[in-house]
Amino acid sequence: MEHDEVWKTLADLITEFRRRGESIPSNVMEDLRAAKTMIQVLRADPNRIENVPSIELYLGNVESYLIFEAQKKFGSEFVE
Repeated sequence: MEHDEVWKTLADLITEFRRRGESIPSNVMEDLRAAKTMIQVLRADPNRIENVPSIELYLGNVESYLIFEAQKKFGSEFVE
């Protein structure tokens, strides 16, 4: 999955959390925004591959939080 697709999936999951009345910590939102910015930089200049590890780190942080919280609050079926 491309970074854009992962970012969109995570953003949609955050929207679902909020729709269900859950709050998202500010550090998770900051990581999501940072990932989006770095994805845009990479898209503008594909030679900036030094940004890829940071993008993956930010997206991984957001994904880890969301998956853990989703399993805890909504169950395994929701996560699948």
